[in-house]
Amino acid sequence: MRKIILILLAIGVIGAGIGYYMVNKPVPSLEKKKADLEVTAAKLLTDYQLNETAANETYLGKLVLVSGKVVDITQENGIKKIHLETPNPMSLIICELETGMEIGELKPGEEAKIKGSCTGYQSIGDMGDVILVQSTLVKE
Repeated sequence: MRKIILILLAIGVIGAGIGYYMVNKPVPSLEKKKADLEVTAAKLLTDYQLNETAANETYLGKLVLVSGKVVDITQENGIKKIHLETPNPMSLIICELETGMEIGELKPGEEAKIKGSCTGYQSIGDMGDVILVQSTLVKE
């Protein structure tokens, strides 16, 4: 009986260790990966506003290289975000940078190319933003 309890305890400890590793496993960087699509911030937002379902088929979960004018650079909960301008003043392309990614000398008003994984369109009424996560600045 004692042997069975020790075996079950060992299995539990191993399972907990594997679970801990899976939860805390680092996410691989997208910096060196090739973008699936290249698009301007204006086109990306327009595609989502015209037909969100079709845009999801095109962009969702894909590595997208988006270019546009930087409106703002913020930080929330330790995550740096670069906001790109779109034709709709109530909507942005929000690029959440990879952990540890530096923005260097980038300032609002400058043009930027940013590569990230598209998580889709978040809308509230007539306003909405397209979100890219694990983003990296593309230096030319």
